[in-house]
Amino acid sequence: MIAQAVAELPNECCGLLAGTVGSGQWAVGSGHEPSDALVGLVTQRYPLVNAAASPTEYLSGPESMFAAVRDMRQRQIDILAIYHSHPTSEAVPSRKDLERNYSPDVINLIISMRSGTPEVRGWWLTSEGYHEAEWQIIQ
Repeated sequence: MIAQAVAELPNECCGLLAGTVGSGQWAVGSGHEPSDALVGLVTQRYPLVNAAASPTEYLSGPESMFAAVRDMRQRQIDILAIYHSHPTSEAVPSRKDLERNYSPDVINLIISMRSGTPEVRGWWLTSEGYHEAEWQIIQ
């Protein structure tokens, strides 16, 4: 994701993370206690074309989105996260991010390139607002 964000500067990049969801020891969603936590295991990344070709917004290109969804169906995996970059602003959802939210059940990862050192933060979005998601990378 970070390499894609760097490569697509000065524009925003976008993509999907897909995989499976199962029970585990830590929560990826809001409102889950550790005893009934759900864990998303990302097995595939789908870089998408930013059809907006803009430094302030992204619009997933229909061809790249269709190819990603087709591949996910073949692999029997689901969208777990949507990611995009903010080349000049913080890793915080913008008004456009809220308006174009795909689903309140899919985490949104934002990669800020503002300081030169990439910062990635995750968010749960609704049409009314957002709150930060708990997530971690496990090797």
